[in-house]
Amino acid sequence: MTEPTSSNQRPRPVSNGVKKYLLTIDSENAPGTLYHIAGTMLRKKINIESLHVAEVDPKTHTSRFKIEIIVSPELIATLTKQIERIVEVVHAEYRESK
Repeated sequence: MTEPTSSNQRPRPVSNGVKKYLLTIDSENAPGTLYHIAGTMLRKKINIESLHVAEVDPKTHTSRFKIEIIVSPELIATLTKQIERIVEVVHAEYRESK
């Protein structure tokens, strides 16, 4: 999120307490999992900055989602708890991103 600036200035980050976080989610590799995760973020009007999904264990059909988002510390904690309630999700955690 950036504030509008004149054309000769670089965009400045909005300083209202939001930070960039990396949300890591391990889940069963099942159809619709991304839909459920994205729907949770959509309801909270969170924009996904970056998304990477890969299968981490072919034997157990486990996938890992790495999602970068810019939100407040309170919202990332709430969001992580909500995502962990999704049936296919095995584990979710977050950390501040660089």
